[in-house]
Amino acid sequence: MFRIVQFKIPAVKVEQWFEQEKSVSRLLYDRCPMRERNGFYYSAPMATTSALFFECEQLLRSLVGDPPHLVEDLTPEYRLLRTRAPQAYDYDYCIEVGSMAGEFDTERLVAMPVESVEYQSGRYSSGMFTPIDCR
Repeated sequence: MFRIVQFKIPAVKVEQWFEQEKSVSRLLYDRCPMRERNGFYYSAPMATTSALFFECEQLLRSLVGDPPHLVEDLTPEYRLLRTRAPQAYDYDYCIEVGSMAGEFDTERLVAMPVESVEYQSGRYSSGMFTPIDCR
């Protein structure tokens, strides 16, 4: 089962990494982009099945050991839809979880914030790609 998560790292720890090991810090910044907010650095939300998740997790593991305490589970705030819409129909908040060959075209599983489901579904439907809710 997949989850939608984001990494949440105390700003103090990230700033220590930048001071102590510039190459590792640059790697973290380049491979797992984060934004600072309220004393923490947050990664973009991502599926635990994505390559980005494994890359960020591996990098954080090299810095702090086992990082589960740095993972914030956002799954309840997201909904999963199945669609044939091309990726060009996705807005920035959409997270592609996977894709597979369908009977008529490639079908994709896309997670999005619950509050955006209606709007995004309308966008998919405008191109005749009515999504299926996978609850």
